[in-house]
Amino acid sequence: MTSQPISEKVSASVVMLIFGVIADVTAAVFFLVSSETRSWLQSKYMWIAVFALLLVAVVLSLLNLLQVQRRKISELSSALELHLASPTQHDLDMFEAFNGYASPQGRLLVWLRDGFLVSSFHNRELTALDRVLRFSRLEPRGFDDEELEAKYRTLMQHFDVLQNRLNVNIFPIGATDRYSVPPEWEDEQPELWREVIDGLCEAHSDVMQSYDEFFRSAQQKRLRSSAGTRVDEAPQS
Repeated sequence: MTSQPISEKVSASVVMLIFGVIADVTAAVFFLVSSETRSWLQSKYMWIAVFALLLVAVVLSLLNLLQVQRRKISELSSALELHLASPTQHDLDMFEAFNGYASPQGRLLVWLRDGFLVSSFHNRELTALDRVLRFSRLEPRGFDDEELEAKYRTLMQHFDVLQNRLNVNIFPIGATDRYSVPPEWEDEQPELWREVIDGLCEAHSDVMQSYDEFFRSAQQKRLRSSAGTRVDEAPQS
């Protein structure tokens, strides 16, 4: 939206006020100066009035020009801020690589968002969680953008907490690819069972919240999730 020139914003009442002030000043001058000067002013009244009107027009034009220049400066400043806010090539590459392990449509996030069962887990989801943490450890530089880097580190910390709680509280289910919190704990050690379940729920909630914050921040900084084959969807060997 472009702002109106300031001359268009001057209302009729303001214009009339300007004319009134000019007339009042002129009348006061007639009474305050000598008779010779008054005679001269009377003879030149029309020219003085025209000059005053021209002066008002010049002032309004200058104010209008100032408004236009300020708008141009504001537009240039916005363009400069947008340019400075552009992500670095490293951040673009880093985000694309991260999406190979934890994209919103990838195995890990689909599991965490839609299929997370607090007491039962499949080995492939646990492997996906391990991969994203291994990726983080192998890429210590992180992101160049300080705000995005802080959110990324928070997310990785929450991923790490979730993995640690899983590692010490779930066990293989026979000769299968599944793991679970021992179901007998619910009857034999109900306090421990409740503590484990609550701890896993809390860690899962922290991961989802920090992931959403990180991803929203990345999108605001014009980083986009890449399409195509993802590491977390690669065939299992």
